[in-house]
Amino acid sequence: MLETKEFYDIMKAFEKNATKLVRTGNQGLNKEDKSQWIKQHYYCDGNANNAFKLFFNGVMLGKIL
Repeated sequence: MLETKEFYDIMKAFEKNATKLVRTGNQGLNKEDKSQWIKQHYYCDGNANNAFKLFFNGVMLGKIL
């Protein structure tokens, strides 16, 4: 699913709402290099990255219910 339109749409939705969901450090919502995404490192900031993983899992759970 990485690098699909659906994945980018989920990232966009997360970034739109992230300021309400998580307090980020100085890295904010800067994205990791795409080569790191396979390791589930999407954002440079650890809090943002963990929040995105939870957000993404919630979206996936919502799709199967």
